[in-house]
This record gives sequence, C-alpha cells and structure tokens, in this order.
Amino acid sequence: MSTSILGIIMNYRRSKARQYNNQVLIKILTPVENLGALVGAKVIAKDKHGNSYKGKIIKVHSWRNQVVRAVFNPNIPGQVLGETAVIIPRK
Repeated sequence: MSTSILGIIMNYRRSKARQYNNQVLIKILTPVENLGALVGAKVIAKDKHGNSYKGKIIKVHSWRNQVVRAVFNPNIPGQVLGETAVIIPRK
C-alpha cells in the first residue's frame, strides 16, 4: 500500500431515529486491493479553518462502494462533511 490514502467524508453514521456525531462514513478515493486491511488505520481530517481532527477506522461499511466507518474523538463538526481525509495505514 502507499503511504497515505485519500478519502471523502460523506456523512455521519445514521439510523432511522439516531445520528452518531462521532462516527462518519468515508469513501475511499485511492484504489485499495484489500479494504479490510484499513481497519485500525489513523484518519486525519482538516476543516477550512485549519483545525485537524484525528480518528480511527473501525469497520468496513461497504466493500463494493469502498466505504469505511471511522470514529473521531472529539465529535467531528458538520462543516467537515464533504472534505477530504487522509488515511495513514497501519504498518
């Protein structure tokens, strides 16, 4: 794998009656052979003000569409939705 992988933050993880503000869905833009190998990788998202948010990939959401689920602490603000995220794979 390359040193860093790019992705787009799509939306919060949601259900019918609840929204998880600390979990987001990230669509992977860089081609990856094994999507499951990204579980445990670090994620860095930056907003337009220069603030950076650090998170971790916890699960694959969609194998076909190359979407993973990431958790952030503290919660990620809504202004970051649609921005790019850098994924640093585990070694």
